[in-house]
Amino acid sequence: MKIAIPSTGEKLTAPISNTLGHAPFMIIYDTSSGEYGSFANPGFQMQDGSGLKASEIILEKRADALFTREIGRKSYSVLLKDHVKIHLLTSGGTVKSAINKYLKKQ
Repeated sequence: MKIAIPSTGEKLTAPISNTLGHAPFMIIYDTSSGEYGSFANPGFQMQDGSGLKASEIILEKRADALFTREIGRKSYSVLLKDHVKIHLLTSGGTVKSAINKYLKKQ
């Protein structure tokens, strides 16, 4: 399974971004291999449509799930339509801590 997480940095140790659209990076983590990629979010500096730009990365990289603290209605609709499972996080922390917490539940 591939998990997308909006991040403030390029590494797993980076804090999770408080927003999807204005996150500087999107980290895609593959739970089967433990490998990840970090991708710059072109919507980071945009006023409007930033969430949709972030959603494009998620769909392009074929993520199965999104872990985020916040998501707009348009992005939510686009991702649900393409069967991306959306998990709203109730607290911050690092990308790695969110992944580990999820993996422990599995």
